[in-house]
Amino acid sequence: MNFERMWKPALTGGILLGILSATPVLNFFNCFCCAWVIGGGILASYLYVKDSPVPVSLGNGVLLGLAAGIIGGIVYAVFSIPLHFILRSGNMGIAEQITQALDRLPNVPPETRDAFQALAQRENVDVFFWILNVFSWILISCLFAMVGGAIGVALFEKRKTGGDPTDIASYQPPTELPPPPPDAP
Repeated sequence: MNFERMWKPALTGGILLGILSATPVLNFFNCFCCAWVIGGGILASYLYVKDSPVPVSLGNGVLLGLAAGIIGGIVYAVFSIPLHFILRSGNMGIAEQITQALDRLPNVPPETRDAFQALAQRENVDVFFWILNVFSWILISCLFAMVGGAIGVALFEKRKTGGDPTDIASYQPPTELPPPPPDAP
């Protein structure tokens, strides 16, 4: 695999994956089996297969999807930073929302209620939840973009990769044999 040629398709697929996954309303397509994430892996493998002079294996597609997933997760993090602060400008962070939701539930034990209220009073708890969200999103992006990379290679690579040398069913005996050696005295 040519790693230098791999980066341009991985960047293209990863940037598209990250932007579409971070954009409000468009990000709901990820509810359908991580559609943008798998699509980013498929796009990266399509672009790589199209420009590759040699056949691309499924393993290379998985590696390409992994690179696109890492790039997409980082792009998602960068694009979600301003969205996080815009959405938080309503002066209600994640911890306050959890506390209000617990107040509406009648059967929550008092210990649980107290633990969440103590958590809501801590500084930077919203930043902690945002960082946790970003790291889990990078992990999810990597896993599903690898699946997309493999799917893309399976869909778009039509060239023969050389076959499996241990596959007996596909063995074709040679049609022309050299003449036998002369008899030794």
